[in-house]
Amino acid sequence: MSHFHQAIEHEARNPEPYYGLGLFYFWDLHEFDLEKAFRFLKQALERNPLEQPYWLSVARVLYRKGDRTTADQALERAILVFPLSFVGRWQAGNLLLEGGRIDEAVTQFSCILSYYPEQSSRVYDLFLRVVRDPNWILQKLVPSDAACLTQYLSYVYGTGDAESAEKVWAKRKSLGYKPSRQETIAHIDYLLSQGKIQGAHQIWKERLQEEGIPLPSDGNLITNGSFETDQILGGGFDWRVNQVQGATVSYDTAEASEGKRSLRIDFDGKENVDYYHVYQYVSLRPERGYILKAHLKTRGVTTKSGLRIELVGLGSPFSVRSESLTGDNPWKELSIDFQTPSDVKGAIVRVRRERTDKFDRFLGGTLWLDHVRLFEIR
Repeated sequence: MSHFHQAIEHEARNPEPYYGLGLFYFWDLHEFDLEKAFRFLKQALERNPLEQPYWLSVARVLYRKGDRTTADQALERAILVFPLSFVGRWQAGNLLLEGGRIDEAVTQFSCILSYYPEQSSRVYDLFLRVVRDPNWILQKLVPSDAACLTQYLSYVYGTGDAESAEKVWAKRKSLGYKPSRQETIAHIDYLLSQGKIQGAHQIWKERLQEEGIPLPSDGNLITNGSFETDQILGGGFDWRVNQVQGATVSYDTAEASEGKRSLRIDFDGKENVDYYHVYQYVSLRPERGYILKAHLKTRGVTTKSGLRIELVGLGSPFSVRSESLTGDNPWKELSIDFQTPSDVKGAIVRVRRERTDKFDRFLGGTLWLDHVRLFEIR
């Protein structure tokens, strides 16, 4: 403290020693004195009224003294000195939050969201602790423009809050925002990862319509069931192919049960493959009857643990599977008739082969898949 007084004696017009003494008397546990803090901070302002930190500190002292009216005036002056200062807006907002004035603090933090997007996570983290309501944040805090809503959408993705993600997506759309295909697929995939199958499927259908891609007219719930194109939109409810050692996936224009080509999977006979790497998400309704059909052809499939079509429920532990094919088989339609349980949300349709401990465990041969269909029948 003595060095501040010495500085004042040597250069009385310098505001910094006065500011330092004001902070000292406010923050020091042993020398805490609001009157002295205010007096020195006021003297700092008299020497330089254009320093935002001085006004912010005066406001903090006055709030502690209980002089809300004068403190509010000091806070307004702090913002006027440097309207777009991140530090100024952050400190002003926190002072208002400390006083329980949440709605008034929104103005300060909304400014940060608009002009300092890289700081948005700090703002959202703070308000989740204060209000504990993501919907309140969406309606009252996040500015109603596409850029800020996109920031908030990214934030709620990270928190795993799928319900909020759906609301943010809908609000941004209501403002006329047109997401790219890539954004749409990323959102659909996020909803799928969170078990929001029906919401994801609705957005999928809307995107197809926006791009002029017709929906199946016969009610088939499978996308691109005859593999006539590599993908429709990519991701989402398209076929997904994950690579695995021992298997190679391609499209075969020389073999097809209908159309011009089929999906082909070649197994090299060197691995005991636990195979589930060609699959598609589908949306299902609870307590309904469905039939799943697919055309399969095999050549030289080794092992007694063969290849089949399988449907695995999402949101409900149920699954159904077709018969298993081994050896050589001409094109054959496999069919599964099933009833969905009351808690189902959707399912995954996939090519399946289970790992086996038998002597002939290494899987070789080729599978062709074509004309996959899924219908609700009752």
